[in-house]
Amino acid sequence: ISRPAAMSSCNFEELLGPTLLIGEGQEVYTKDLLKDKKNFVMLYFSAQWCPPCRKFTPLLGEAYTAHKQYIQEHNIQTEEDIEVIFVSLDSIQADFDTYRSKMPFYSVPFANLWLLNIKDKLSKGYGVRSIPTLVILNGQDGSVITKNGKGEYATYFKGEYE
Repeated sequence: ISRPAAMSSCNFEELLGPTLLIGEGQEVYTKDLLKDKKNFVMLYFSAQWCPPCRKFTPLLGEAYTAHKQYIQEHNIQTEEDIEVIFVSLDSIQADFDTYRSKMPFYSVPFANLWLLNIKDKLSKGYGVRSIPTLVILNGQDGSVITKNGKGEYATYFKGEYE
């Protein structure tokens, strides 16, 4: 597979943009969040208008939350950590905001998806043909572990969830 140059290195800031959103829209610097401390970085391609996405998002969110709780309760080092990054395929900011507000994980800001061409660069670079798609990357070097993360995500997350 041919990947853009940014995807062949571990420069997540170049790949995802300078900032990511969490919670009520608080921005965090991508380089601080993902600097050589995550075991896996999962790129979640989804959209509010997609019924299968709306079914899968709560499952992924529950697994993510349970994993974070498990790590905290068991005092596990950050090397065991996973980060999920929502890459929206929504074309309307209000849909993006509503959908993102239901997610416990980080997201690429809506404006950056379009202004920095991140949505197209990532979708094409990882061969996303349908959604929901979960691409699992090695958190250290950015290499693709699997593009079938939707079918395999439960093997990566620890903790109790359905």
